[in-house]
Amino acid sequence: MPTIASIKGSVFVSATEAIHKLLAEGSLSRQELTRWLKPEDFPLLDEEVRVSEWYDIRAFARMSELLRDVEGGGKNEYLRQQGRKTAQRLLEAGLYQQMEYLRNTQVEKAIDRKARFEAFGRDLRLLNTLSASILNFSKWVSKPDPDREGRHMIVAEEARDFPEVMCWRTDGFFNEMARVHGEPDLWRWDRPSPDRVVFWMVRGL
Repeated sequence: MPTIASIKGSVFVSATEAIHKLLAEGSLSRQELTRWLKPEDFPLLDEEVRVSEWYDIRAFARMSELLRDVEGGGKNEYLRQQGRKTAQRLLEAGLYQQMEYLRNTQVEKAIDRKARFEAFGRDLRLLNTLSASILNFSKWVSKPDPDREGRHMIVAEEARDFPEVMCWRTDGFFNEMARVHGEPDLWRWDRPSPDRVVFWMVRGL
């Protein structure tokens, strides 16, 4: 039986908490949720989300679309901001060792441009291992960008199940990490094929 493409509860919980907040405030009724959610999504709202368990990525995508439309006015910038908040929350919670990248990177220790470029590549390779901790599908690699000298790219392969809302959230996630180290608004993304997502740097370091 194929494994359902899933996301870890440590990230999934951000969507359920935000929806509960809208319901509590009266900004949204439970009946209105049916405009976005499927029947199988509702039990996920009613049960406690466990940070170490796996949850259907499709449910997460539908909840993210709901939040974008209701709380974010239909703008994808809302999803980018949610990705930034996820980076901040995971760092503060100390759930993933890879998030130490935010506190102490090799890039900050490098002096000349070449050393800084190589150190940044090592940091990104370490960061890519975080994807396996959060997603049970897709393969992530980082490498020098062949079309843009002095820049890196991060590529998600076998990513057909990676929804567009996650592309925007990941954009925010990566850019928050870059901002912490003095490189705001560093990343953009593209989807050259359904199973491939590419994040690329808009400038060199």
